[in-house]
Amino acid sequence: MTAIMIVSAIIALGLLHLRRLAFPAAPPLVEQAARWERERARAGRRAETADDERSWSKTVAEWIAEQLRNRRPDDLRTYERDLAVTGQSMEEWLAHLLVWFLIGLLAPAAAVAVFNAVGVSIPMIAGPVLGLVFGVVAVVAEARELKTDAAAKREELRDALADFMDLVVMSMEGGSDHADALPAVAGKGTGWAFHTLHDTIDNARANSMTPWQALGEVGEAYGVVELIDLRAALNLAREDGTSIHDTLIERAKSMRQSRLHEAEERASKSTDAMRNTLMVMALVGAAYVILARILFLFTA
Repeated sequence: MTAIMIVSAIIALGLLHLRRLAFPAAPPLVEQAARWERERARAGRRAETADDERSWSKTVAEWIAEQLRNRRPDDLRTYERDLAVTGQSMEEWLAHLLVWFLIGLLAPAAAVAVFNAVGVSIPMIAGPVLGLVFGVVAVVAEARELKTDAAAKREELRDALADFMDLVVMSMEGGSDHADALPAVAGKGTGWAFHTLHDTIDNARANSMTPWQALGEVGEAYGVVELIDLRAALNLAREDGTSIHDTLIERAKSMRQSRLHEAEERASKSTDAMRNTLMVMALVGAAYVILARILFLFTA
């Protein structure tokens, strides 16, 4: 009886497997579209770098980037935005990161070998352990530097956007239409942030997009929420029939108030930091005087 049940179970599993092979389940459309998009983006990146001279670090970095895009796309999105706003590619940054990791990993082992060769006895296990620590420290330091640079770039772009909106409103108050005011004002600014706004607005018409839609895409690529909110507000104004002129004035006013509030917070933090520093210096000075008096009493 037991043998019959085992054979029946095996036959049932085999028939179920054959059914799945004959009638496979349709893949989810969302996953299929995402897979096609990843393949298209990968083909584009390969076409761009086909003529470039590839080093071993860049080849390894490209493989790591593809694995991360396929396996951890959500976690990689934050780094892609940071790299986009700082003007770097994922492959170049990973290649730079890989080189620094290998330097941190191999340098202590080489130093330990040299010390042992000249007669200074150091355990050989210290080389790999210190190398792993230094390699991790190098990777963390590079990641923190990327975050710091990206935050500074976003702050600069936000400041430029606030100034840009104020100038656009002033131009519109002078009688210009918003379609003329946007590119005209963007072309008068200096610095990479205004150049980014100008290039985005200038290329919007060629891509059959409105200026705020193009700015919204830049906001998504760079992780700048203000650009995304500006696109949403102007799209909502167009759908509801609200005046774009009034919407731009309100957005400029809210951006100005937000920047002023952030400036006040930064000034308050700087004041607190200065006050804390003065308190620490005063405590150190008092401790120095008191300890000197106590030592004098004990040694007298």
